[in-house]
Amino acid sequence: MFENMRASEADIAERNERAVKVAEALASAGFVVQQNVDQETELQGAMVLVDPANDSRGGVFVRWNASSSLNENAAKNALKDGVDSPIFRHFSFVVEQMHATLSAILGSAGFDAVDADDDMNPYLIRVNP
Repeated sequence: MFENMRASEADIAERNERAVKVAEALASAGFVVQQNVDQETELQGAMVLVDPANDSRGGVFVRWNASSSLNENAAKNALKDGVDSPIFRHFSFVVEQMHATLSAILGSAGFDAVDADDDMNPYLIRVNP
């Protein structure tokens, strides 16, 4: 059943190649780039992801991960003081600016980087072929 939900091996291989090129472009611009994630790695910096789905959810994606301390402090302050807390506003500013910066850098490097229109991850960037 899940095989029907997964893109072909050729499509996944193409996505993996594109992800490597995206990661190289971001690294050459000076970003710390993560692709292989495990439980022990702190997610911080530019993250390049390949989703193997065979529908609109599939593809190559980039997102910015602020430090875990900023993420945690923003979440705590938002719960305590609402989204108007200075720490939450700072977190939002960082994420918004990095989304715009990553998109612009990828575009400058020749990639078609667009907003992924993901309600669960509003600052996710899709990198089209």
